[in-house]
Amino acid sequence: MTTVNDKVAVRERLVDTAARLFYERGYNATGINEVIKEAGVAKASFYHHFPTKEDLLVKCLEVRHDRMMGEIRAFVSQGSTPGQKIARVFEWLGGICGCSKSHGCAYLNMVSEFHDAGSRVREFVRWHKKTFRGFLLELLAAHNLAGGVKGRKLNEEQLEEAADELYLLTEAVFASSPVHQCTWPSETAFRLANDRFGLV
Repeated sequence: MTTVNDKVAVRERLVDTAARLFYERGYNATGINEVIKEAGVAKASFYHHFPTKEDLLVKCLEVRHDRMMGEIRAFVSQGSTPGQKIARVFEWLGGICGCSKSHGCAYLNMVSEFHDAGSRVREFVRWHKKTFRGFLLELLAAHNLAGGVKGRKLNEEQLEEAADELYLLTEAVFASSPVHQCTWPSETAFRLANDRFGLV
């Protein structure tokens, strides 16, 4: 008899396997049968949990988002000042993006494979990026309250503009690191952010 725990285990195995294959090989280059085979589940089990391949991808992106935000929040929390917390964002980026196993940003990769601006995948990617930018805005707001940006307090409009700048620096790291497979993009982005915002 199949238990609830068994069903959860099958679902998690499918998501973990698909997330890895989609990231390493691409969505279009990865077939459902390949996911099923590597996950070690029956085809009927797959369709019980995910009516379509796109449904599986969206779930993969949701799980990746939750894990990523949990990891980065825990990592930056070790900074002793608001400025150091922002600096640790770039340290975290260097750690995950600057290695030979990195294939870049999983979300940007999926945007390149889904050309319909109204697709569920693109909508989720926009939400994910908006959430990440919101996280950066939180960090900047705390830095602004603690002492301002290089001693100058930013108003709300200026703070939003500053968050856009910080967000674009992080996106540059996501985009360029897999090309060069080293940490200089994150190190350079940090230097620019530090010059602009007086982090450390």
